[in-house]
Amino acid sequence: MHAYLMSPPPRGWRIRGAANYKSRGRPQVSPRRAYREWLALADAIEGAGGKVAVVPASDAPLLTGMPYTANAGWLRAPGHFRLANVSVAHRKDERAVLEAALTAAGFSTERAEAVWEGQADMCHLPGAVILTYGVRSVKQSVDEVAALLPPGVRFHAARLRDPYFHGDTCMNPLPAPRGPVWLAFPGAFASPEEWRAARKFAAGLADVVEIAEADALAYGCNSLPIGGTFLAPAGLSERLLVTVRTLGYEDVRELDFGELFGKGGGGPRCLVNELRGLAEPPAALAYAPRREALASAADGYPEAAE
Repeated sequence: MHAYLMSPPPRGWRIRGAANYKSRGRPQVSPRRAYREWLALADAIEGAGGKVAVVPASDAPLLTGMPYTANAGWLRAPGHFRLANVSVAHRKDERAVLEAALTAAGFSTERAEAVWEGQADMCHLPGAVILTYGVRSVKQSVDEVAALLPPGVRFHAARLRDPYFHGDTCMNPLPAPRGPVWLAFPGAFASPEEWRAARKFAAGLADVVEIAEADALAYGCNSLPIGGTFLAPAGLSERLLVTVRTLGYEDVRELDFGELFGKGGGGPRCLVNELRGLAEPPAALAYAPRREALASAADGYPEAAE
């Protein structure tokens, strides 16, 4: 099991870029509720045996997208983090803040050149990875990432269509207790040919489980597996939840993400960056010793965006 990088919503959290189908109507948000949703996820991860590393929230500059740390980049080697180059204008300043925090914690960093939205467009399967592009990340990012994969790791490039703007909105690699599974929604791919090619690649590595469009839009593929626990956004179909249990997940936990997903457009996987190969977070970023202080900060957040 590895550590998970997270960053809480800032006090000024609100919808800014409206860059996905959940946020396009610019709904009124509650920073306090969003913060408590984030705390509940961090607690659930640690309760399931995972370890959380925290980059502090940023209100100066105001970085409302930083909680979605799947877009931060990729821990491509122990102690070495490749920082993403995000497409959305209001998130461009995240890279410098993340770079400073990670460097202070002992990581070395490098910056992606092509527009690439980090781990959100990397679907890790046993000995392989599916690299997605076409909505946010550009095709050139596939070449950059593929060149940095460890020797022997295979890759497949798959093009997506809107509203499935990242790979983690439509596919989920599950190291399930009963064996590896690739959870995926066929309609998210740019063409039937793209789907068939990705399915063929994944089928040689994991059991393929297709999900319905309603569950895809409810972010069933953005659920987060940790050991025998499956952390899911509330609202998935009973059919999908039963399927997950048959895969060996005895603890299927539905969490309320009415703000961070329902309005902000990001679910459990969007809110974490898996620090693959790192079992423990650096002491400077560890969540557990800071949990009490982080929880007490919620009362200082406004109930409605100011």
